[in-house]
Amino acid sequence: MDGIAREVIYFKSGFFGYGTLGEFKQWTPAHFLPVLVAVGLIVLVWRFKDKIRNWKYEKDLRFIFAFIMILCEMSYFWRLVYVGPGTDPDKTMMGFLPLQVCQWTLITTVFMMMRESKKLFSLCFFLTMSAGLLPILFPAVISAMPPTYYRYYQYWGEHLLPIIGVYYMMFVHQYEPRPYGILMVLGFLFLLAVPCIYFNGKYEDAHYLYLKHGNFAMLDFLPDSIWLTGAVLVAAVLLLLGVDWLVYRLVTRKRGSAAVAKGE
Repeated sequence: MDGIAREVIYFKSGFFGYGTLGEFKQWTPAHFLPVLVAVGLIVLVWRFKDKIRNWKYEKDLRFIFAFIMILCEMSYFWRLVYVGPGTDPDKTMMGFLPLQVCQWTLITTVFMMMRESKKLFSLCFFLTMSAGLLPILFPAVISAMPPTYYRYYQYWGEHLLPIIGVYYMMFVHQYEPRPYGILMVLGFLFLLAVPCIYFNGKYEDAHYLYLKHGNFAMLDFLPDSIWLTGAVLVAAVLLLLGVDWLVYRLVTRKRGSAAVAKGE
């Protein structure tokens, strides 16, 4: 009995459980360290892209990476089933349906890497570098999850691994984003918004697309208005999409000019 009690405490109050609000703070080392690790991995992929491309186990490496992403996503729901949605007895699982942008970004990136789909790459590139950046910049949903909890690592894996995967395909497989990917992102977000708005209105615990105030919303500093919050999020995504395309075009143009100057 003591063993079972210790197990319950470990999972529900320990590493797989929930902390206290405020234990994780934005713009601290706990916030920046995972991002720096991801940037370091992307730099390594770029540095050794030719060796990885010609490695006979490259496909296996890519599939293992995709499998890790799937495990990262599935572990989120396994933890909810085992531990529960939190200490509030009024909470229900209807607030934890797979309707978050980050979840579908990860799933889409997995399919893109496994199928080597250039069309999906354009979607994944613009999705990770627009809507996918917002929870990285404002990780408010893990305010109670410092590095002593599993959810902290699952959160950063779920949001950063797709970005690493996109740059892996860009550097190793030399994929290039196309402008139609921007339209694909806008269409994807519109389709996802339909069930999200429905469940947000039907269930008090539902908080999809971070449109509601409270519950660790990213934009709580705005007036309490779903439409205003939605408009700001749309504007932010559009701005990031435009910046992504502009930066990419500038980089590729500079790279092309350098190749011409070298006579390649």
